[in-house]
This record gives sequence, structure tokens and C-alpha cells, in this order.
Amino acid sequence: MFNAFFPQLWLFYLFILIFLRTFAPNKIKTFMNSKKRYMVIALLALLVVSAMAYNDEAKPWTFWNWKYGSVSRPGIHADLTGMKNVGMGGIWLMPVREAGERLEFQDGVAQLSPEFWKMMDYSFQLADSLDFDMGIHVLPGNPLVLPAESMQKVVWTDTIVKGGKKIEGLQMWQPESYKDGKMQSAGSEGGYYQDIAAFAIRFKGKTGPAWRNATDSAARSEAVPMTDVLPLKMEGGMVMGVMVNGILQNKLPKGSWCLLRMGHTSTGQTHATDGKGIGLEVDRFSPAAVKKLFGSWYAPLLNRPHGDVVSYLYIDPREWGSQNWGCQFAEEFKVRRGYDLIPYLPIMAGVPLESASRYEQVQNDIRLTIEELVKEKFFQTFTRLAEEQYVEVSCEPIPRTDHPDDMFRAVSRAHIYNENPVQAVACTGNYGAQNGTPALLKPLTDSHLALGINRLIFQHDIVRHPEDRGFMDYITMCQHYLQQGRSVVDIAVFHPSENPEQKNSYRAPRGYKYDLINKDALLKWNFEYSPKGKLPGNQDYRILVVSQPESSLSAEIKAKLEELREEGIVIIDKPYQAKNFSQYGIDPDVILPENMDYAHRLVLEATGRKDIYFLINQENKERQITATFRTGTSRIRQIVNLNLPAYGSVFVILSNRDDMQIISPAKLPLP
Repeated sequence: MFNAFFPQLWLFYLFILIFLRTFAPNKIKTFMNSKKRYMVIALLALLVVSAMAYNDEAKPWTFWNWKYGSVSRPGIHADLTGMKNVGMGGIWLMPVREAGERLEFQDGVAQLSPEFWKMMDYSFQLADSLDFDMGIHVLPGNPLVLPAESMQKVVWTDTIVKGGKKIEGLQMWQPESYKDGKMQSAGSEGGYYQDIAAFAIRFKGKTGPAWRNATDSAARSEAVPMTDVLPLKMEGGMVMGVMVNGILQNKLPKGSWCLLRMGHTSTGQTHATDGKGIGLEVDRFSPAAVKKLFGSWYAPLLNRPHGDVVSYLYIDPREWGSQNWGCQFAEEFKVRRGYDLIPYLPIMAGVPLESASRYEQVQNDIRLTIEELVKEKFFQTFTRLAEEQYVEVSCEPIPRTDHPDDMFRAVSRAHIYNENPVQAVACTGNYGAQNGTPALLKPLTDSHLALGINRLIFQHDIVRHPEDRGFMDYITMCQHYLQQGRSVVDIAVFHPSENPEQKNSYRAPRGYKYDLINKDALLKWNFEYSPKGKLPGNQDYRILVVSQPESSLSAEIKAKLEELREEGIVIIDKPYQAKNFSQYGIDPDVILPENMDYAHRLVLEATGRKDIYFLINQENKERQITATFRTGTSRIRQIVNLNLPAYGSVFVILSNRDDMQIISPAKLPLP
């Protein structure tokens, strides 16, 4: 470690000499002859440079949960000072649950009460005095959100009738609706509900429920032609007539018909950790509702005394409910997709219109519109409001270590879109013990760092004790190096599914790292400035692996793959049996013994490139290993006889300055 800082030490020492020469010239000779003072200067320089070396970005963060209102001034002081003293870089404050939910917390502080705000003010004041960065977990709703301002869903009722008979005056049940904090069944009155449209659908053989229970395209192949879907005119739940060839009639043509009344109501979704702040989740398609959410909760919080200590607002999309309707959804759909959704609305009730392919297209267009509206109407609105308060918003889900696939996807996304640092909640679930000792947690955290995570977030239960300082310093040092430059990854694996339940089965040959890239990333690469044989962008992938059968790929993807081949990209779309990719001129990045892992960061400097390797020993025994590294010029450098303690780790830094090798062991002792 000190090799990298040695020039900085001399610069600091030179500054001291200049200072003394300028302001105390008569003392300089005596000072220089004082061996004791020389040592003091050297030690001071070491301390200052060490403090400068690891900035706050490199320090781990922690969640600070106010559970069941169990919060007090002494507790706040003990937690904040304890977490600061062990070397945490910042905290995410999360009020969780409500006082009184458990017997032992009957006297807790109720959320949003005057006492709650006193505790919040004291936390801000103390965090400000400690120069502690703070973030607040954004809750998706609050008690002020009205049903009409909440997330909406499409609901419907259907009635089977015979044609040729008068339908004028027929009363149709109102679909399910939201009332007084719960959903009420179809046919109930008085709840929040709004009609969208109604239809008469001619069916042959299958009823509406049979269509909706279909689970595959083949089952939906008996699609209903649009000529058999007639609009109904309704007033207050009563059928006034049916439009046939543009003319309002009081009878349906002969045949069997399904009358479908469709509307929308609140999803009724609330957030279970909100306590007294619990309320309906806000309609994410409505900028006005988003502004109300921000103005009634976060703006007052940020404007409290010392509220400027809050630097971040964190939104975790995984904890929010979903919606398929909302403010101006039909209008937005028409503008964005180029056709009217209303005639195809029965598709949202599971009725296949026109064809199976048309059914899937409309469903995909609905999902795409929802995705765009959430991004534009909610996230962009919320971010703009936060920026007006000089606060940054984090909208990406922070993966947990008990969901390793989520972690891997987060690392891949960060590499693709040049995001740094990459965060993850450490030591959760069965993959770690929240209350474990540093000795127990170190192998786990090392594996996360080797995966590509470079900012760990802990639960505050394990980061407020003085004994944790050595462990946190170790993590800070590791993250300091692993946040530099960019990650070196050779392989891009095309994984089209966005479904987190669909697991990734690809395993790269030893000595190579890979990322998962989705359809968006594959299609949006810009090849104009890319060198032959590499995928462009922020990550220099050298191989593209397509693990899906060609028959399952869309025409769009096939065309893109053909374009990549013409660019000279190495594409592997069949089972690969070789132990490495040397036949393509791509040797392993690093050759290590069994039960070891690594991370590789590349730093491009004015003086050349610097390769930072982080190696971890995954065995509970001391080992002497030989590691072979690939350099930027494809020559081989060997590091022989590295001694690693049980579950030990080491940084190996290769520089092209004078063809030197700089090895910097990570030997911070654990408490």
C-alpha cells in the first residue's frame, strides 16, 4: 500500500519544508537537525496522507432502522457516534413499523408525531456535527394520498347473454372497488371506481373466463376478430345500447355474447413498513400526485433545521406495488404507441383479439408504456423536485447478498452503463449473519468485492461497536482500490429475460469474468467508434456469448447478431467445450489455483495503464500460490510464491512504468 503513497509522503514533507523556510527561516536549521521532530513530521505526513487516501466514497454505508418507534436521544447519540467511530461513510435512515405493534415497544415514538420530529431534528443536528452523510428511504405513499391519486388497476365484470333480444336497460354489476382501506367485491356500491369502456364480444365455443384462464399462445389461437367486438353505451352501470356499424341499437345481433364492463380502481396497495405514515401508494403516472407526495413528506423533512445533512433520497422499486392503469394512461398510450388502446382493452381482461401475435403485441405495448410513464412521470418528476432541494435521488434497487442473482445483474448493469460505485446490502439472509463477527463476515464480504460490488451497505447492528473499526478500515481500503478505473470483463452473455426469477446458468471458463447484457444493451450499442473485435461503450467486451437457442430469438435480435459478426465480434452461440478462449487470441485474465477468486480494475493514467487485481483465498488455511496475469500487451507476468493467510486477500498492482510490478498486500489486521 505504501508504495503507491510514497511520492505523496515526500510531497507533503516538501510542503512542510517550504512552510518552515517561508515563515520560520531561523528555525529551519534547528528543526532539520532534530531527529525527533523529523520523525514527528514523517508520522504526521503518514496520518494525513492515509486520511486523504481513502475518501468518503470508499467507506461502507449502513442502514439505520428506527424499528417500532424504539428511538431516543441517548440511543441516537450512541448509534451515530458509534457508527462514525468505526469508519462508516454514511447512513440510510429507515423508519420501520410502528410503536405498539409489539408489547415491548408500547412506549415507542409514533411516526409523524411531534416527538418523532424532535428525534429527527436531533438526528440531523448530530449527524451534521459529525460530518456524517445521510440518506432517507423514500416511502411510496402516505395518509394524504386519496384513492383517485393512488396506483390504479383495471377491473371488470362480465355477463353472458343471447343476441336478438333487447339489452337496453340491462344493469351490469360494478366491478370490485376500493373503500375505507380495503377492496370490496364486485356488485358492491359506494367504493372508488371509474368506468373506462364496455363491450359486447361474440364468442364461439369459449367463454370469457375460459379465455382468461388460457396460459399459452396455442390456447389463445381461437382469437376473436375485431368485427365481433362491439362498443356498449352505458350510463351509471346501465346498458343504453350497442353500437353496430356506428349506429346505436338496443339489440345485439344473434349469437352468444359476453358483455364486459371495464373500469379502474385503486390497487389498495400500501407499504407495510410505514407505521403511522402508512397510506395508499401514489399513482406513478401522475406528476401532480408525485408532487403531493414529495410536498407532504420529503420537502418538510428536508427543510427542517439541519435538514441539509440529507444528501440522498433512496427509492427501492422492488418494495413498490405495480399498476396497469393511472392518470391519462389511454391518452399516453395512443401518443407513444401510435394507436388507440380502448378498442383492445378486452385484452387486459384476457380476451385474445385478432390473433395470438396481436394479443402479445398489445400486452408488450402496455408494459412498455407503463415502464416509460414510471420513468418519466414519477422518477423524473421526483428527481427534479429533489434536485431543487439540492438532494440526489437513487432509483436503482440495491441488491441483497441473499439474492446473488440480483447482485450479479446489478454488477453487470453497472459495467454496461458506467455506474460507479456498485452498491449491495451485505451479510443478509442465509448468506451471512447480521450479528456475526468480522472474522465470520470477512470471507463473505471478500466474495462480494470479487464479484464487482465496491460499496457495501451493512445493517447497523454490526457496525456500531469499537471492535468493528479494523474490519471497516479493511473494507474501506479494498473499496478505495476497487472504485478506481473500470472493471475488466472479457465476456458479454446475452440474457434476454428481464424476469429475475429466470436464473442465469452460464459459467465462464476459469480466469475470465463475464457480464449479462439484456436486449436493450445489445440493441443500443453504438459501433461507430468501436475497434474491430470489441463491443463498444464503457466496457471492452471481447466475446459475445448467446446462450439462447436461435429458434427462440426474435428477428430483431438475429439481425443485430449478424451486424455484430460483420463488425468482427467473436460470437459463440453453440456449446463451448474448450477450457479457455486462447484460440481467439484471448488468454485468461489471471490464472489462479482452485478456490480463489479475483476482481480486476483498469486505470488509465497520463503515465500509462495500471492494472489492479484483488485476489482472495477462499480456503480456511494458509496457502502459497502462483498467480499468472495477462497484461495489456498480451505478455505474461508471473507473481510467484504469494503467501495468503486463511481467507486472506491481496492486491496486486501491475504498472507499465518502466515495466515494473508493484505488489500491495491487503494485510490490515482484523480485531
